[in-house]
Amino acid sequence: MKDATMQSTHGEHGAHEVAFNIVVNGQAKVWHDRQISYDQAVKLAFPDGPTGGDVRYNVSWTRTNGHEGSLRPGHQVHDDEGMTFDVRNTD
Repeated sequence: MKDATMQSTHGEHGAHEVAFNIVVNGQAKVWHDRQISYDQAVKLAFPDGPTGGDVRYNVSWTRTNGHEGSLRPGHQVHDDEGMTFDVRNTD
């Protein structure tokens, strides 16, 4: 990651757009929202599934300042530049 600041640009209609450099399961990603949900993190980590039925994921996150936590279905967390997500299938 090049620096520890959120990138900010103006879109076509003057709207303020954001871009966060995050890491999901060791892969660098750019996220264009101020929050990320459990389902969105799972989709970034496993774009082709598996999903449904008894399939469950453990989603944990760590900020660059060392704060950490986990996401549960239906919940979301505010993004920070350089935030790391670890998404594991727990079947």
